[in-house]
Amino acid sequence: MRGQVYNIDGQSFFTFGGAASHDKEYRKEGKSWWRREMPSPEEYIEGLSNLEKADWKVDYIITHTCSTKALDFIKAQLNIHMDADEMHSYFKEMEQKLDYKQWYFGHFHHNFELPNKMRLLYTDMIRIY
Repeated sequence: MRGQVYNIDGQSFFTFGGAASHDKEYRKEGKSWWRREMPSPEEYIEGLSNLEKADWKVDYIITHTCSTKALDFIKAQLNIHMDADEMHSYFKEMEQKLDYKQWYFGHFHHNFELPNKMRLLYTDMIRIY
């Protein structure tokens, strides 16, 4: 479920899955690639609406990809070439308004800390208190 806020053991989590495949030309539709990898306009709106209801404050954000700002940092660190898309821009807008403890995402298959309380996860396991 994209764009939902969940309360688990007294902590709030905003979740938003999906990301554009940068290797989709090597994949087969319905087996290793799906058209629904990117959110619909309604899912983007629902996410913003749910954050508005939460007064733009959640403890943790869990997404598959990241904001444009984080993407720029990752591109410099990993020396990758990738253009930002509407999902990165969507998260950049959220990042500017949101109050959160930590943002976790994993699209790039590496482990490291980023500025602004963001963490790229691949094989690391994180305990949330």
